Amino acid sequence: MEISSDENFQNNMIAQLYDAYENKMYGIAYSILHNVEQAEDAVQDAFIKLIPHISTIQRIESLKTKRLVVYTIKNIAIDLYRRNRKETELFTKEVEEKVISENQNGVSSVKTIEDRYMITQLLSKLPEKYREIIQYRCFYELSYKEISSLLNISEDVAAKRYERGRRMVKEMIGDEMYG
Repeated sequence: MEISSDENFQNNMIAQLYDAYENKMYGIAYSILHNVEQAEDAVQDAFIKLIPHISTIQRIESLKTKRLVVYTIKNIAIDLYRRNRKETELFTKEVEEKVISENQNGVSSVKTIEDRYMITQLLSKLPEKYREIIQYRCFYELSYKEISSLLNISEDVAAKRYERGRRMVKEMIGDEMYG
């Protein structure tokens, strides 16, 4: 089976688009989603969505092409973000319903829910750079090396931010308990 010149042109354009914009697209997606795998998925979905528009692209580096690429990745990442939020809300609702059900059966899990709520509230008060490190270390159990590569910072900076973030949380807990 022979590949037509149109297919060759289209494949070449996709490869050029990928080379020119893949890193930028990933950066945009990650800035919205804060999740490596989802950012990678968003980039893949964006390229699939761009394929029908390949024939309209005249120059890879043109402002029109950049706008199309940015618009596409941004919308896909925002859609994923919204889907994540909806799933989180549904999960939270299911957990609350389960706790209510268990409480009616005499099993007490209110303390666990209260603890989770308190942790969420405390973390939301932290500056982003500390909250992010604590989430990666505590919730995702990533090493400082993994965190440093994700955030493009040194391992020492990651460890120091974690230490400062923990200190801030401890201070907030003290304020909550005694304030």
